[in-house]
Amino acid sequence: MFRKDLTSKELEIRNFMLMLCMTCFATFLACYQNVVRSYNSTMLALSYEYGFTSRSLLGTIYHVINKILPVNMIDYDMALLFAQIVTGLFFLFLIYFCYLCVKNCKEDYIKPCEYIILFFMLFTIATFSAGYNFFRVDLFMIWVSLIAALLIIFEKAEWLVVPLSAIGVMFHQGYVFMYFNIILILLIYKFFDAKDDKRRWKYGILFGLSFLLGSALFLWFEFFSRSNGASIYEFIKEEARSLSLNGAYHTTLLQHEVLGIDLSHTEKGFRVINYVQFPLFTILLTPYIVVGYDFFKSLIVQGKNWWEKLKYIFVAIGSLTMLPDFILKIDYGRWILTLIIYYAVMILALVMMGDRVVENQLYYTYERLKKKPWIMIFIIYPIFFIPLCDVDISTFMQFFADQMDEWFLHVY
Repeated sequence: MFRKDLTSKELEIRNFMLMLCMTCFATFLACYQNVVRSYNSTMLALSYEYGFTSRSLLGTIYHVINKILPVNMIDYDMALLFAQIVTGLFFLFLIYFCYLCVKNCKEDYIKPCEYIILFFMLFTIATFSAGYNFFRVDLFMIWVSLIAALLIIFEKAEWLVVPLSAIGVMFHQGYVFMYFNIILILLIYKFFDAKDDKRRWKYGILFGLSFLLGSALFLWFEFFSRSNGASIYEFIKEEARSLSLNGAYHTTLLQHEVLGIDLSHTEKGFRVINYVQFPLFTILLTPYIVVGYDFFKSLIVQGKNWWEKLKYIFVAIGSLTMLPDFILKIDYGRWILTLIIYYAVMILALVMMGDRVVENQLYYTYERLKKKPWIMIFIIYPIFFIPLCDVDISTFMQFFADQMDEWFLHVY
């Protein structure tokens, strides 16, 4: 069934991809709960037929499919089936993305890339398989950014990053803080890495257009798109009821997105949970933070001049776009996943683009770590934190923080 004359690289890739597929499938089975949470099903009731409104692209797509197909899609069972199909396609795309990573990586650097891929896939597959985030709109934002990243990496139809930037914000305006940084930082990297003015102008223009379009749409959706909410609220509510399990639609989502009601005053208790869990989570993840800090510090030091150092500085600090979410919002489980995906994708992208400094530093880090006696614990440790959730970072962090609060903190 398999060719027997495979090169060592091809054999390594085949074996890794088989292992990755089995790991992803096992992770899915362990986390899947066969339910679409009310927040995620209610999102399908939003549509552009009521105006160019916030977070309505997914619902618009769903309503178009409803009109094309000879079945009534405004039903929870159909919403669940749609979620299962889309999530399956998303997982297949992630596996294909990983395959492209190892295929376009030099043989000497495959092993360290494989560990990054495992880390990235373990968190992503688990999070979007579990009931809390199953079919959350975030997966579409990740999808958009990874497609754009591949276009930039392989320099194919790169102009598409501009409309893709818009599509990401149309799925959810929070895209500008969460996954837009993958597109923007890759364009900045290409700008500083360009060997001639023509290429530098190209990436500068692509960055400018993407940034301006994404920012304009964010401002529109955040401040100006909810003018007629009161007149359509009841109809959207009834659709949301039909699309949700046992009719239990998500009331606060509709109040905020349709009526424009500011609900930040209702989040005080959730912020306390965040303020307890996040510092504890940071302490528990210290080994990875130390390794990451050392990795990016070494990249910047190895830059031959300030121009080259700048491209690595931007890569290192690109996740700072998440600061507004960490300060103003409460979904810390989502923000943690966003950080993991940003750094994993950026490192893999730079390796695929053949950045010698990144390749060498990645290999050096891998060789140094694998000699440590505790390396297996370092690799297995993330299992305790999956799947990531929402306000609670993970089930483990919820339990751990509750115990800490009961023993010492007394702030809940």
